[in-house]
Amino acid sequence: MEAYVRTNLLPYDFALTGGQTEKVLAAAVASVEIGAEDELLTYDRRTRLRQIVEKMVEEWREEFLRAEETRREAMPFVAEFLSMEATSEDLLKLRRRFYVPYPAVLEEEIERQVRAWLSGLSNARLAGCAGEALRDLVLSELRSWC
Repeated sequence: MEAYVRTNLLPYDFALTGGQTEKVLAAAVASVEIGAEDELLTYDRRTRLRQIVEKMVEEWREEFLRAEETRREAMPFVAEFLSMEATSEDLLKLRRRFYVPYPAVLEEEIERQVRAWLSGLSNARLAGCAGEALRDLVLSELRSWC
């Protein structure tokens, strides 16, 4: 049954975490009672499995989409930090930290590093972060790099 759920019902448009996959598999298996002589994947069982998996996955998909939007909204804060908040000493520290020999490409490299850092944060954490909270999160991380 787990193989059926994994190959036929889990999403292909975004990745579930290991914990999410475990939860959805456990919920799917727990939802279907199978007797010793029952056929494993009847039409009714497949329908029930699909309903359970789709309900759980839809919540995670919405969270993923909100987190992706938050990741995009975070990028202007890099330019704000570099142009308004960072001192010349901070800029030098950032160049050294990320091995950027030329100041002209510093912003591009910092944006790349911020994207990488944001991709490492959970969708759940980022999905609820917006506005001033997002600004504070990004600027705090950039300050820590100086």
